[in-house]
Amino acid sequence: MKVSVIIPCHNYGHFLPETLNSLVLQTYPNWEALIIDDGSDDCTPHVASNWMKKDPRINYFRLEKGGVSRARNHGLSLCQGDFIQFLDADDLLSPEKIELQLAAFRKFPDLDLTYTENYYFPDEEPQLRYLDQEFTNRIWLRKFSGSAAYALENLIQNNLAVVSSPMIRKDLALATGGFSEDFAFCEDWKFWFQCVLLGAKIRFVSHPDAYTLIRVHKKSVSQNLRSMQYGEMKLRAWLEDQLKQNQYLSQREKRHLLQLNKSRKSLLVKHMIYLSPLSDLDHLIEIGKLIPWYQVLLYYLKALNRKRKNNRKTHAIHRHNHSVQRTK
Repeated sequence: MKVSVIIPCHNYGHFLPETLNSLVLQTYPNWEALIIDDGSDDCTPHVASNWMKKDPRINYFRLEKGGVSRARNHGLSLCQGDFIQFLDADDLLSPEKIELQLAAFRKFPDLDLTYTENYYFPDEEPQLRYLDQEFTNRIWLRKFSGSAAYALENLIQNNLAVVSSPMIRKDLALATGGFSEDFAFCEDWKFWFQCVLLGAKIRFVSHPDAYTLIRVHKKSVSQNLRSMQYGEMKLRAWLEDQLKQNQYLSQREKRHLLQLNKSRKSLLVKHMIYLSPLSDLDHLIEIGKLIPWYQVLLYYLKALNRKRKNNRKTHAIHRHNHSVQRTK
Protein backbone atom coordinates (compact mmCIF):
# COMPACT_ATOMS: atom_id res chain seq x y z
CA MET A 1 0.00 0.00 0.00
CA LYS A 2 1.40 3.32 -1.07
CA VAL A 3 0.85 6.57 0.83
CA SER A 4 0.86 9.94 -0.92
CA VAL A 5 1.96 12.77 1.36
CA ILE A 6 0.70 16.12 0.09
CA ILE A 7 2.66 19.11 1.42
CA PRO A 8 1.33 22.57 0.49
CA CYS A 9 3.97 25.23 1.08
CA HIS A 10 3.89 29.01 0.86
CA ASN A 11 7.07 30.73 2.06
CA TYR A 12 7.77 28.00 4.62
CA GLY A 13 11.06 26.94 3.04
CA HIS A 14 12.87 27.47 6.35
CA PHE A 15 10.55 24.92 8.02
CA LEU A 16 10.55 22.43 5.14
CA PRO A 17 13.81 20.54 5.97
CA GLU A 18 12.55 19.56 9.42
CA THR A 19 9.17 18.52 8.02
CA LEU A 20 10.74 16.43 5.23
CA ASN A 21 13.17 14.88 7.68
CA SER A 22 10.24 13.66 9.81
CA LEU A 23 8.91 12.02 6.66
CA VAL A 24 12.20 10.40 5.65
CA LEU A 25 12.47 8.95 9.17
CA GLN A 26 9.15 7.09 8.82
CA THR A 27 9.39 3.38 9.61
CA TYR A 28 7.06 2.70 6.67
CA PRO A 29 9.00 3.24 3.43
CA ASN A 30 6.39 3.03 0.65
CA TRP A 31 5.39 6.66 0.31
CA GLU A 32 5.68 9.56 -2.10
CA ALA A 33 5.87 13.21 -1.12
CA LEU A 34 4.35 15.94 -3.28
CA ILE A 35 5.54 19.41 -2.29
CA ILE A 36 3.03 21.84 -3.81
CA ASP A 37 4.65 25.28 -3.84
CA ASP A 38 1.86 27.85 -3.60
CA GLY A 39 3.72 30.74 -5.23
CA SER A 40 6.53 31.04 -2.68
CA ASP A 41 9.13 33.78 -3.08
CA ASP A 42 11.52 32.41 -0.46
CA CYS A 43 13.95 29.48 -0.43
CA THR A 44 11.27 26.81 -0.97
CA PRO A 45 12.34 25.85 -4.55
CA HIS A 46 15.99 25.57 -3.50
CA VAL A 47 15.19 23.48 -0.41
CA ALA A 48 12.89 21.18 -2.40
CA SER A 49 15.53 20.71 -5.12
CA ASN A 50 18.14 19.67 -2.58
CA TRP A 51 15.83 17.14 -0.95
CA MET A 52 14.77 15.68 -4.30
CA LYS A 53 18.44 14.89 -4.93
CA LYS A 54 18.65 13.11 -1.58
CA ASP A 55 15.45 11.06 -1.89
CA PRO A 56 13.68 10.11 -5.16
CA ARG A 57 10.37 9.72 -3.30
CA ILE A 58 10.18 13.52 -2.94
CA ASN A 59 8.58 15.51 -5.78
CA TYR A 60 8.10 19.25 -6.29
CA PHE A 61 5.41 21.17 -8.18
CA ARG A 62 5.05 24.92 -8.41
CA LEU A 63 1.80 26.89 -8.77
CA GLU A 64 0.89 30.54 -8.91
CA LYS A 65 -0.41 31.57 -5.49
CA GLY A 66 -3.97 30.35 -5.12
CA GLY A 67 -4.34 29.30 -1.49
CA VAL A 68 -3.82 26.15 0.53
CA SER A 69 -7.01 24.42 -0.70
CA ARG A 70 -6.01 24.80 -4.33
CA ALA A 71 -2.54 23.48 -3.51
CA ARG A 72 -3.93 20.40 -1.74
CA ASN A 73 -6.37 19.76 -4.57
CA HIS A 74 -3.53 19.94 -7.08
CA GLY A 75 -1.68 17.35 -5.02
CA LEU A 76 -4.77 15.12 -5.05
CA SER A 77 -4.88 15.31 -8.83
CA LEU A 78 -1.26 14.12 -9.11
CA CYS A 79 -0.87 11.52 -6.36
CA GLN A 80 -0.32 7.83 -7.09
CA GLY A 81 -0.92 6.36 -3.64
CA ASP A 82 -3.75 4.32 -2.16
CA PHE A 83 -3.94 6.54 0.91
CA ILE A 84 -3.53 10.27 1.45
CA GLN A 85 -1.62 11.98 4.25
CA PHE A 86 -1.88 15.77 4.23
CA LEU A 87 1.11 17.42 5.87
CA ASP A 88 1.47 21.15 6.41
CA ALA A 89 4.97 22.41 5.65
CA ASP A 90 5.62 23.44 9.26
CA ASP A 91 4.28 20.28 10.95
CA LEU A 92 6.06 17.05 11.93
CA LEU A 93 5.06 13.37 12.02
CA SER A 94 6.13 10.84 14.62
CA PRO A 95 8.40 8.13 13.07
CA GLU A 96 5.77 5.36 13.31
CA LYS A 97 2.68 7.41 12.45
CA ILE A 98 2.15 6.20 8.88
CA GLU A 99 2.92 2.57 9.74
CA LEU A 100 0.52 2.51 12.71
CA GLN A 101 -2.33 4.11 10.78
CA LEU A 102 -1.91 1.65 7.92
CA ALA A 103 -1.99 -1.17 10.48
CA ALA A 104 -5.42 0.09 11.58
CA PHE A 105 -6.65 0.03 7.97
CA ARG A 106 -5.44 -3.57 7.65
CA LYS A 107 -7.10 -4.62 10.89
CA PHE A 108 -10.39 -2.90 10.03
CA PRO A 109 -10.76 -3.12 6.22
CA ASP A 110 -14.01 -1.13 6.17
CA LEU A 111 -12.32 2.00 7.55
CA ASP A 112 -12.10 5.08 5.36
CA LEU A 113 -10.23 7.48 7.61
CA THR A 114 -8.00 7.24 10.67
CA TYR A 115 -6.58 10.01 12.83
CA THR A 116 -4.12 10.36 15.69
CA GLU A 117 -3.20 12.44 18.71
CA ASN A 118 -1.98 16.02 18.14
CA TYR A 119 0.64 17.90 20.12
CA TYR A 120 1.54 21.58 19.80
CA PHE A 121 5.00 22.98 20.34
CA PRO A 122 6.50 26.49 20.40
CA ASP A 123 8.60 27.33 17.36
CA GLU A 124 12.13 25.92 17.68
CA GLU A 125 11.22 23.90 20.79
CA PRO A 126 9.83 20.56 19.51
CA GLN A 127 10.79 18.86 22.77
CA LEU A 128 7.92 20.73 24.47
CA ARG A 129 4.45 19.30 23.87
CA TYR A 130 1.04 20.67 24.71
CA LEU A 131 -2.50 19.52 23.97
CA ASP A 132 -3.65 22.90 22.66
CA GLN A 133 -2.19 25.85 20.78
CA GLU A 134 -2.47 28.16 23.80
CA PHE A 135 -0.10 25.82 25.69
CA THR A 136 -2.57 25.32 28.56
CA ASN A 137 -3.07 21.58 27.96
CA ARG A 138 -6.79 22.05 27.41
CA ILE A 139 -8.16 18.83 25.91
CA TRP A 140 -10.11 19.68 22.75
CA LEU A 141 -9.57 16.59 20.58
CA ARG A 142 -12.57 14.25 20.58
CA LYS A 143 -11.26 10.70 20.28
CA PHE A 144 -13.99 8.65 18.68
CA SER A 145 -14.62 5.88 16.18
CA GLY A 146 -17.80 5.68 14.12
CA SER A 147 -19.74 7.06 11.19
CA ALA A 148 -22.99 8.74 10.11
CA ALA A 149 -24.92 10.62 12.83
CA TYR A 150 -22.46 9.72 15.59
CA ALA A 151 -19.50 11.06 13.62
CA LEU A 152 -21.45 14.19 12.64
CA GLU A 153 -22.35 14.83 16.27
CA ASN A 154 -18.68 14.77 17.23
CA LEU A 155 -17.62 16.93 14.28
CA ILE A 156 -20.27 19.56 15.03
CA GLN A 157 -18.73 20.08 18.44
CA ASN A 158 -15.11 20.29 17.27
CA ASN A 159 -12.92 19.96 14.23
CA LEU A 160 -11.79 16.36 13.78
CA ALA A 161 -8.09 17.09 14.24
CA VAL A 162 -5.32 19.19 12.73
CA VAL A 163 -5.08 18.52 9.00
CA SER A 164 -1.78 16.64 9.33
CA SER A 165 -3.30 14.04 11.67
CA PRO A 166 -5.75 12.02 9.51
CA MET A 167 -4.96 9.48 6.82
CA ILE A 168 -7.70 8.89 4.26
CA ARG A 169 -8.38 6.51 1.42
CA LYS A 170 -7.62 8.19 -1.89
CA ASP A 171 -10.95 7.12 -3.41
CA LEU A 172 -12.86 8.90 -0.65
CA ALA A 173 -10.71 12.04 -0.89
CA LEU A 174 -11.43 12.26 -4.62
CA ALA A 175 -15.14 11.52 -4.13
CA THR A 176 -15.52 14.60 -1.91
CA GLY A 177 -14.41 16.85 -4.75
CA GLY A 178 -11.49 18.02 -2.64
CA PHE A 179 -11.10 21.08 -0.46
CA SER A 180 -13.42 24.04 -1.01
CA GLU A 181 -11.32 26.80 -2.53
CA ASP A 182 -13.83 29.46 -1.50
CA PHE A 183 -13.11 28.68 2.18
CA ALA A 184 -10.02 30.57 3.32
CA PHE A 185 -10.43 29.19 6.86
CA CYS A 186 -11.91 25.98 8.32
CA GLU A 187 -11.51 24.33 4.90
CA ASP A 188 -10.13 21.20 6.56
CA TRP A 189 -13.07 20.97 8.98
CA LYS A 190 -15.45 21.23 6.02
CA PHE A 191 -13.49 18.51 4.20
CA TRP A 192 -13.98 16.06 7.10
CA PHE A 193 -17.71 16.86 7.09
CA GLN A 194 -17.78 16.10 3.36
CA CYS A 195 -16.16 12.73 4.07
CA VAL A 196 -18.68 11.79 6.76
CA LEU A 197 -21.64 12.96 4.66
CA LEU A 198 -20.44 10.50 2.00
CA GLY A 199 -20.56 7.69 4.56
CA ALA A 200 -16.95 7.60 5.78
CA LYS A 201 -16.12 5.30 8.70
CA ILE A 202 -13.64 6.95 11.06
CA ARG A 203 -11.34 5.50 13.70
CA PHE A 204 -9.04 7.17 16.21
CA VAL A 205 -5.69 5.36 16.39
CA SER A 206 -4.85 5.30 20.07
CA HIS A 207 -1.14 4.56 20.22
CA PRO A 208 1.55 6.57 22.04
CA ASP A 209 3.84 6.39 19.00
CA ALA A 210 1.28 7.74 16.51
CA TYR A 211 0.97 11.52 16.65
CA THR A 212 1.39 14.81 14.81
CA LEU A 213 3.43 17.76 16.05
CA ILE A 214 2.06 21.21 15.21
CA ARG A 215 4.44 24.13 15.25
CA VAL A 216 2.96 27.33 16.70
CA HIS A 217 4.53 30.53 15.40
CA LYS A 218 3.48 34.05 14.44
CA LYS A 219 2.47 33.08 10.90
CA SER A 220 0.42 30.05 11.94
CA VAL A 221 -3.02 30.20 10.31
CA SER A 222 -4.55 28.98 13.57
CA GLN A 223 -3.26 32.14 15.29
CA ASN A 224 -5.68 34.32 13.29
CA LEU A 225 -8.59 33.89 15.70
CA ARG A 226 -11.10 36.33 14.20
CA SER A 227 -10.71 34.97 10.66
CA MET A 228 -11.08 31.44 12.02
CA GLN A 229 -14.33 32.50 13.70
CA TYR A 230 -15.69 33.98 10.46
CA GLY A 231 -14.73 30.73 8.75
CA GLU A 232 -16.57 28.67 11.35
CA MET A 233 -19.71 30.80 10.94
CA LYS A 234 -19.62 30.19 7.19
CA LEU A 235 -19.04 26.48 7.77
CA ARG A 236 -22.01 26.12 10.12
CA ALA A 237 -24.32 27.86 7.64
CA TRP A 238 -23.18 25.43 4.93
CA LEU A 239 -23.64 22.46 7.28
CA GLU A 240 -27.19 23.50 8.14
CA ASP A 241 -28.12 23.28 4.46
CA GLN A 242 -26.38 19.92 4.08
CA LEU A 243 -28.20 18.41 7.05
CA LYS A 244 -31.59 19.63 5.83
CA GLN A 245 -30.99 18.07 2.40
CA ASN A 246 -29.55 14.79 3.68
CA GLN A 247 -31.62 11.73 2.71
CA TYR A 248 -29.87 9.12 4.84
CA LEU A 249 -30.33 10.53 8.33
CA SER A 250 -33.57 9.87 10.19
CA GLN A 251 -35.77 12.87 11.02
CA ARG A 252 -34.88 12.47 14.68
CA GLU A 253 -31.16 12.50 13.88
CA LYS A 254 -31.60 15.56 11.67
CA ARG A 255 -33.45 17.49 14.37
CA HIS A 256 -30.81 16.64 16.96
CA LEU A 257 -27.87 17.57 14.72
CA LEU A 258 -29.50 20.78 13.48
CA GLN A 259 -30.23 21.87 17.05
CA LEU A 260 -26.69 21.04 18.14
CA ASN A 261 -25.23 23.01 15.24
CA LYS A 262 -27.56 25.93 16.01
CA SER A 263 -26.54 26.04 19.67
CA ARG A 264 -22.84 25.94 18.79
CA LYS A 265 -23.38 28.71 16.25
CA SER A 266 -25.21 30.87 18.82
CA LEU A 267 -22.42 30.33 21.33
CA LEU A 268 -19.86 31.37 18.72
CA VAL A 269 -21.76 34.57 17.83
CA LYS A 270 -22.07 35.51 21.50
CA HIS A 271 -18.36 34.96 21.95
CA MET A 272 -17.51 37.01 18.85
CA ILE A 273 -19.66 39.98 19.94
CA TYR A 274 -19.23 39.90 23.72
CA LEU A 275 -15.44 39.71 23.62
CA SER A 276 -14.94 42.37 20.94
CA PRO A 277 -15.14 46.17 21.26
CA LEU A 278 -18.78 47.14 20.72
CA SER A 279 -17.61 50.11 18.64
CA ASP A 280 -16.01 47.80 16.05
CA LEU A 281 -18.58 48.28 13.28
CA ASP A 282 -16.51 46.47 10.64
CA HIS A 283 -16.60 43.36 12.82
CA LEU A 284 -20.39 43.60 13.21
CA ILE A 285 -20.80 44.08 9.45
CA GLU A 286 -18.78 40.93 8.77
CA ILE A 287 -20.96 38.96 11.21
CA GLY A 288 -24.04 40.43 9.51
CA LYS A 289 -22.92 38.88 6.24
CA LEU A 290 -23.13 35.44 7.83
CA ILE A 291 -26.30 35.59 9.96
CA PRO A 292 -29.54 37.66 9.79
CA TRP A 293 -29.11 41.25 10.97
CA TYR A 294 -31.86 40.96 13.59
CA GLN A 295 -29.73 38.31 15.33
CA VAL A 296 -26.68 40.58 15.24
CA LEU A 297 -28.76 43.40 16.77
CA LEU A 298 -30.16 41.08 19.45
CA TYR A 299 -26.71 39.89 20.55
CA TYR A 300 -25.36 43.45 20.34
CA LEU A 301 -28.08 44.75 22.68
CA LYS A 302 -27.43 41.87 25.08
CA ALA A 303 -23.73 42.71 25.01
CA LEU A 304 -24.50 46.37 25.77
CA ASN A 305 -26.68 45.35 28.71
CA ARG A 306 -24.00 42.96 29.94
CA LYS A 307 -21.37 45.69 29.74
CA ARG A 308 -23.61 48.17 31.58
CA LYS A 309 -24.17 45.68 34.42
CA ASN A 310 -20.44 45.01 34.67
CA ASN A 311 -19.76 48.75 34.82
CA ARG A 312 -22.29 49.14 37.63
CA LYS A 313 -20.60 46.38 39.61
CA THR A 314 -17.20 47.96 39.05
CA HIS A 315 -18.44 51.40 40.19
CA ALA A 316 -20.10 49.87 43.25
CA ILE A 317 -16.84 48.15 44.23
CA HIS A 318 -14.92 51.42 43.78
CA ARG A 319 -17.43 53.31 45.94
CA HIS A 320 -17.24 50.65 48.62
CA ASN A 321 -13.44 50.70 48.65
CA HIS A 322 -13.45 54.51 48.81
CA SER A 323 -15.86 54.56 51.79
CA VAL A 324 -13.77 51.95 53.62
CA GLN A 325 -10.65 54.06 53.15
CA ARG A 326 -12.41 57.18 54.52
CA THR A 327 -13.45 55.40 57.76
CA LYS A 328 -9.89 54.39 58.54
